[in-house]
Amino acid sequence: MRVSPNLPRLATTVAMLVLAAGVGVWGAILLAPSPPPAPPSAVSDGSLRTDTRPVADWFGTGAGARIQVVVAGLIAAGPRGSAVLAIDGRPPRAYAVGSRLAEGVTLAEVRGTGIVLDQGGERVEIAAAKLPPADGIRSVSAAR
Repeated sequence: MRVSPNLPRLATTVAMLVLAAGVGVWGAILLAPSPPPAPPSAVSDGSLRTDTRPVADWFGTGAGARIQVVVAGLIAAGPRGSAVLAIDGRPPRAYAVGSRLAEGVTLAEVRGTGIVLDQGGERVEIAAAKLPPADGIRSVSAAR
């Protein structure tokens, strides 16, 4: 006796098993209990405030903190001058006199030899790097 599979009946059985598995999975997902609400925060109204300024000044991050300034170039000197500065290792960019470089630090003055910063009321002078003389180029003074 030869047994031949009944293909439509087998396909129906497999389809019913897949449908039952899908209904079971989605039923478990959709009917799962919701998580409990989060506990209320310890300070909900923000009444607990602390002043961290003394600690920040102690570690050098307050308004009087020093920044690292490298003079990359001087564009113009005088009260309307500007300079190219690299601040705290960032790429250089141009700043005009009076520009704020960091909290409590402004560019106070641009001179022909460097810059002057105002750091928390203290004036700090930073000289521009002198370029080495170029080979083969000599300065010639005008003959009179």
